[in-house]
Amino acid sequence: MLAGCALAWPAVARGADATTAEVRSLAAAALRDPSAVQRLRAIDRVDGRPVRLADALGGTPAELRSRLRLLAGEGGRGSPAQAPAARRAARDVLSDERYRDRSLPRPLRGVFAWAGDQLAPIWRWIAGRFEALAGGLPGGRTTLWALLAGSILAASTLLAIRAASRRQSAVAGSAAGARTGERAGPARLLAEAERAESRGDRDEALRLRFRAGLLDLDHRELIELRPALTNRELLGAVPSPTLGGLVAGFESVAYGGRSADDEDLVLARDGWPRVPAEATER
Repeated sequence: MLAGCALAWPAVARGADATTAEVRSLAAAALRDPSAVQRLRAIDRVDGRPVRLADALGGTPAELRSRLRLLAGEGGRGSPAQAPAARRAARDVLSDERYRDRSLPRPLRGVFAWAGDQLAPIWRWIAGRFEALAGGLPGGRTTLWALLAGSILAASTLLAIRAASRRQSAVAGSAAGARTGERAGPARLLAEAERAESRGDRDEALRLRFRAGLLDLDHRELIELRPALTNRELLGAVPSPTLGGLVAGFESVAYGGRSADDEDLVLARDGWPRVPAEATER
């Protein structure tokens, strides 16, 4: 009877030694046959190496089934036959250029390195003075940084205020200079218009007469000549029928692209002297 039982018992159960394939096969059978678990727990050597499967196959039933699947080759890792293919696929992916270090050209590296070497003593001197100053203050570095930030902010504010004041003074001075210089200049502009007309530059002659007429109106205090004065405001401020024709002719040449002709020049020459009289009559 003992001889028959020994012949009928699986080879793995006849001792505590088994191969990896036998363990995998027995673990797969143990997933369906609970009695195979006891045979696995009796194994203490696998491929000649000591193991303690009895300790590994403990815990809750869920943990036991998870470990049996792992021993049977049904875990997260692929089978040995699939491992080489997976490694080859991984190597193919990682061999792409995007996963390799690229050596970019750095033509100014030497210049920057030289500049850094030259400036290093200066930075060390500044750092030394900074530490010396910070050491004499109650709050140390924090207090010194706060003082430096406040000084920079105050200097920036002062420079911004001074720049704004200079711009305002320049604008006011140029406007005043333009008014002062041009109020005395209608006659000069009319003389320049005559010269432009004599050399055949009718467009320039018309522009000069228009400007001289505006200066004359400003000189008579009928308008306040300023850069933002529009022709619509001009017509509203000076009630003169002749002025409407002068403005229309000037706009068609200056903005409409039409060339001035002799009729425009005659109208400008004869019309501008009538504008102040028409404005004062009303």
